[in-house]
Amino acid sequence: MTQEGFRNAFEEAPCPALLLDCDLMVLACNSAYENAVKTDRTAMLGRQIFDLFPGSDDQQSEIMRESYRRVLDSGRPHHISQIQYSVAAKGIHQERYWTVSNTPVFDSDSTLRGILHCAADVTELVLDVHDDARSLDAALMAGQQATTHRWTRNIQNILQSEIQRLQQLFKQAPGFICVLQGPNHVFELANDAYNQLAGHRTIIGHPFAKVMPEVIQQGFLAKLDNVYATGTPFVGRAMPIKLQREAGGELEQRFIDLIYQPIFDASRAVTGVFVQGNDVTEAYELGQEIAYQAAHDALTGLINRREFTARTEHIDGPGPHALLYMDIDHFKIINDRRGHAAGNGLLIQVANLLTSVCLDDDVLARFGGDEFVLVRPNCGPDDALEWANRLCAAIDDMDFMWEDRRYGVTVSVGVAFAGEPEGLSFESALAQADAACFLAKEKGRNRVQVSLPSDEEIRQQQQDMDSVTRLKDAMREDRVLLYAQRIVPFHASTDAPEVFYEVLARIQDLDGTVVLPGGFIPAAERFGLIEELDRHIVRKTFAHIQAQSTQPGETPCYFINLSGITLSAPGFLAFVEAALEMYPLVRSSRICFEVTETAAVSNVNRTADAMRQLIAMGFQFALDDFGSGMASFTYLRHLPVHYVKIDGEFVKAILDQPASAIIVEAVIKVAQTMNMQTIAESVESEALIPLLRSLNIDYAQGFALHHPEKISPPRRFAPPPGAAPVDWRSQIHGAPGRAMHGARLRLWEGPMRSTAVGVA
Repeated sequence: MTQEGFRNAFEEAPCPALLLDCDLMVLACNSAYENAVKTDRTAMLGRQIFDLFPGSDDQQSEIMRESYRRVLDSGRPHHISQIQYSVAAKGIHQERYWTVSNTPVFDSDSTLRGILHCAADVTELVLDVHDDARSLDAALMAGQQATTHRWTRNIQNILQSEIQRLQQLFKQAPGFICVLQGPNHVFELANDAYNQLAGHRTIIGHPFAKVMPEVIQQGFLAKLDNVYATGTPFVGRAMPIKLQREAGGELEQRFIDLIYQPIFDASRAVTGVFVQGNDVTEAYELGQEIAYQAAHDALTGLINRREFTARTEHIDGPGPHALLYMDIDHFKIINDRRGHAAGNGLLIQVANLLTSVCLDDDVLARFGGDEFVLVRPNCGPDDALEWANRLCAAIDDMDFMWEDRRYGVTVSVGVAFAGEPEGLSFESALAQADAACFLAKEKGRNRVQVSLPSDEEIRQQQQDMDSVTRLKDAMREDRVLLYAQRIVPFHASTDAPEVFYEVLARIQDLDGTVVLPGGFIPAAERFGLIEELDRHIVRKTFAHIQAQSTQPGETPCYFINLSGITLSAPGFLAFVEAALEMYPLVRSSRICFEVTETAAVSNVNRTADAMRQLIAMGFQFALDDFGSGMASFTYLRHLPVHYVKIDGEFVKAILDQPASAIIVEAVIKVAQTMNMQTIAESVESEALIPLLRSLNIDYAQGFALHHPEKISPPRRFAPPPGAAPVDWRSQIHGAPGRAMHGARLRLWEGPMRSTAVGVA
């Protein structure tokens, strides 16, 4: 049955049904159940069953709780033939009578995942019986006052009517019922449901073994014999049974809930067996389908990540168990250019190829997207490497055709090992294989990268991946800290010296530890998170300035590091405009963006264009780490910068390398000629200060001059209450302008996809 067919079958089933998880939370509800309880399903989904229907007293709910406990503890269905249980309709509790079947739902490895709860409202049927009994009592009372003949006739009519009524109730009962007499189990009574289950056969007056010979080998006759011999009831839940329901036809698989109850005479001797039960085939198959869907990927039919985790817990043998993490190369190109149908077709073809080469003990799963994971138990490094290379070659040779065009397909594979000799868990091995797969892509794709615990490259990869997660969490939870380090003027006026600070980023871990940039910036650059971090820091800096602008005195000029790609990325200019509108007390003239030389010259024209647009808004620019790149002086004349920050490696070497002093002096002279001011970085020794002054450096920065101090912006990035938006143009031209309301939302949109480098 397809997933859509399964959903339709559940929805259109005439029997009211709920699907519960093991905590008795409602996962699904069909229309018949909505109608039965007069409650919209949206009010039931995601809630606990006893929160929805607590019953009118503890006795009612305890009967139902006990039924659920039996199913969860035994893994077998449980049936309640009749229970009085109230439901609230339009705020009014109404006592109703129900027959209830609770059936366990298993997944493919027989793990219990929930309960299929089916209930039928039999209130009218029960009340009819009670009415008839009251009529009988009334008739008896009247008979005491009538003649003997009339009394007898009335009693006979009432008894006959009651007998007929009970016979109809017996015949029409929703579950199957029969009475077997004697050691040969001769059918004495059977209702319509039992006749439907048995099919074409004549039942009454014939032994069970003659009527249904096909079930003898299935053990049902032996169970009857045991109940008759011992007087001990038998209860079976969702028992598989094969029945010949048409004369000469094939055996049909059904699943039944079954109770064999001994019938005793006055001396407590067993005289027969009372059989009752329900055909739960549809409910059982529905439960199996639900379990399958929960454990498998709908597109490829492979098991999913959750089922993969469950199965690897039961892999036998000490190991090593080879784990292959596979990622299709350039899948996004096909998926984006040719459409999702083409991407799905490729995933299905790769899944089929991988399935075709798997051994019986292999575990193959799709982890989502274009990622597949394959485990081969008890497979050593040499065999695993050979196997992985064969898989790469097989996919490389695969022809993927879409709309009469052939596409080449390759995969990158990371290999790691669980179990002995390293003793890694599958979870740890999976993380190593994932890191190895990423390295295989970085090294050119269509290759295998084997991970061993001693592999420094893999260890660094895992650390970087962990750092990315830590950085994402820190930004989401506002645990990115900002520090400010003073940039000290060497030749400024003593009356009103310029106050410059460079903004430096740190992360505060959950345990309070402060992580320096080296612990997260390389990972952010490598995994494309740096643009998001740049914007986060710009917002926090603006928020700090907004909060401090109410204090007396001139606002310092803050130097904020930017990645070159962040600077030239589409949308960054609009982001800055929106930030200025959101924080109206921030003056663009008091912000200087720093861009590293190497990042700036990687695309000098685009970077220069972005700089000019921001300079037109009043911002300043500094070229960071100057001298670390190639042909520095050649590119300097193309970049409209105000400050040149001389690379700290040259500055620190002035003390013992005369050539470094000459380089620094040359940079200073060129910068002065181009009307740029110079800043010496990494001034860590006081001995450098007089030397730098003698070279006519304009500013200096380093621990010998000032240790970074924490600044504390508000936790939430928002302007003060009642603050009106201000046009940033008024900060440049001195004239009021209209607020840019269209830019406001862009500042608060979700994280940008990041691709760049650049926070000091």
